[in-house]
Amino acid sequence: MADEIIDISDDGLNDWIERRRADGSTETVVNHEHISRSKLRFDARRWLLSKCLPKIYGDRLEHTGPDGGPIQVTVARFTETEGGT
Repeated sequence: MADEIIDISDDGLNDWIERRRADGSTETVVNHEHISRSKLRFDARRWLLSKCLPKIYGDRLEHTGPDGGPIQVTVARFTETEGGT
């Protein structure tokens, strides 16, 4: 599937089409339907990969402190004289 994603991304063959105008001339225009379908194919494969192989293709959340170290936690405590409860 990952190879298919690359192939879909790199394939631009049908991104442009020629249309004939009313006067008989032709113009090259963007084929939005093909581009949208390619985006859908790409997104579907990317989503499937993230569910089937989450360690490789899933969203990565990293919960570490600076330079990969532990997260520093500071607990603030108030006394009654400082206005805390």
